[in-house]
Amino acid sequence: MGFETVILKDIKLKRQTVPVGTYLFQLQPGAKYRTNQKTNADELNLRFDVVEGDYQGRPVYVSYPDPASLDKNGKPKTWSSQALKKLEIVIGHDALEGEGLVDYFNRVATDYAPHIQAQIVPGRAYVDETGAKQEGDPQFGIFTVAPAA
Repeated sequence: MGFETVILKDIKLKRQTVPVGTYLFQLQPGAKYRTNQKTNADELNLRFDVVEGDYQGRPVYVSYPDPASLDKNGKPKTWSSQALKKLEIVIGHDALEGEGLVDYFNRVATDYAPHIQAQIVPGRAYVDETGAKQEGDPQFGIFTVAPAA
């Protein structure tokens, strides 16, 4: 099989998730805001890489919803700002006066390469379009962050 037979749009990659457990992570530069295509709500996206063990180097992407966005019950997602403040405390470097979230996380990731400890927790179960119960992918435990030991 030569390169002339490779059609990239036809190639599907298997998603590599980090299994449930507690890991040491490093915050990576590249924090950004984006609009979630499913909910049409803004969110802050961060990337952490596992820094030791069998999954070393594997990236984990974390999304923090806009605290002013509403959940399915019409309540604001104010928990998001609390989770971000907890992350700032765990990182151990304060935001500068007037510094936005993207600027803060990119600055500390670049200047300090902070390590944190966090858990990958089981994903929420859901019912698919056929009515079958499915396990959700494991995800970063936003409220499990702690200083690196």
